[in-house]
Amino acid sequence: MKYILIFNIFTIIYIQIGFSGIQSGNLSDETKSRWNKIEIVDSVSHVGRILPAEMKTWVDESTGFEITQWTSNGINNHPYFTVESFIDDETAIIFSKRSGKKQIYKLNLTNGEMTQMTIADSMRGIDHLPKYKTIWYIDGTVFKSINTGNFVTKDIYDFAKYSFHVGSFSVTCDAKWLIFAVNKKEAEPGNCGYGPYAIYKLNLNDTMLTQITMDYGFNIGHVQTNPVDPDLILYCWQWEKPENENKLTGHSPIRTWWVNIDGTEGGPFVQEYGTQRTHETWTTDGKAIAFVSKYRIGPKSRTHFLGLQSIDGKINERFLSQVSPGHQNIFKDNKHWIVDVFNDDEQLLALLTRGKNKIEKSVVLFRHGSSLSGQDSHPHPRFSPNGKYILFSTDKTGTPQVYTVRIDLEKRK
Repeated sequence: MKYILIFNIFTIIYIQIGFSGIQSGNLSDETKSRWNKIEIVDSVSHVGRILPAEMKTWVDESTGFEITQWTSNGINNHPYFTVESFIDDETAIIFSKRSGKKQIYKLNLTNGEMTQMTIADSMRGIDHLPKYKTIWYIDGTVFKSINTGNFVTKDIYDFAKYSFHVGSFSVTCDAKWLIFAVNKKEAEPGNCGYGPYAIYKLNLNDTMLTQITMDYGFNIGHVQTNPVDPDLILYCWQWEKPENENKLTGHSPIRTWWVNIDGTEGGPFVQEYGTQRTHETWTTDGKAIAFVSKYRIGPKSRTHFLGLQSIDGKINERFLSQVSPGHQNIFKDNKHWIVDVFNDDEQLLALLTRGKNKIEKSVVLFRHGSSLSGQDSHPHPRFSPNGKYILFSTDKTGTPQVYTVRIDLEKRK
């Protein structure tokens, strides 16, 4: 492993960014127009640079909750909802493209200061384990780590020699293995874009690479290692929207799967016929997965619910609530859920409290107003470790920015 000390100065003040650099899926023409030209607000960019606060706080008139918009310059968002976005109770991880390329910043939730952590050329995907004070990310073809305390960066492995594309990834809870999905065959014009796909593991000590699963004929996504057991891996059969070209489009009959790290055991989580499941995550205690689901066919068509399910089926609960196809995050008490779709309204953040076999209480927190045009604009809500904040992103102001809503969950119990 080589250690890297990076320093870089940008002298360009304004550039035009093409859409291949925006991790977004299908963008509307209106969104493309807004995002096409992005002012570089930081002419100097280097690791350790501290940016002054941009925060503004107000109490939402309709809900009474305190909202803070933490960023306002450039394009900013936070990690995907399956990734731990908090270094500690008062420090969050965010992304910003304010210097021209996507970088990781620490956001101080006390004073609003932002500290730049990386100088990456082409960042895609991260994982984070606060226990080890480490963020892992891919920059181009190189898998790297960074210490969240001293910002020391390491090159761990370069995938350049492989023809496959590294997709969704996660690091085991003991920080010993990188688990990742690959597409072994890049799509060609006019041909189906499916691989085959497989899951691999990379030993973070000796960098030995081993295939875990056999080759599959479906897109493997949402790879997530268990937060307690380093041997368990969660992944999904990623569905494809009809507008995706050169793909086998349609819903997955069985969405959620598991495999152990040796590839000797695994299989699907039982899924009721006629349902579409989305946005699965492990619960904090690692005993079950939480997910969003809805009936797509039959007499219950368009009935939505949140679910909890264990591998062995001993936990298999559902809670009716019109929340699909939104993102969900369940708090460590396995009682409180945050969702970014509520009552069929794709513009609402809501806090749900579950009881025995039902949602006992629902509270609307904020109308996030996201256009949902691309991943950067999706709310992807996440609880802070102490339940004080919900962190989310939205392009409500025209470009994606980072927000919190203060809920003080521990005081609400």
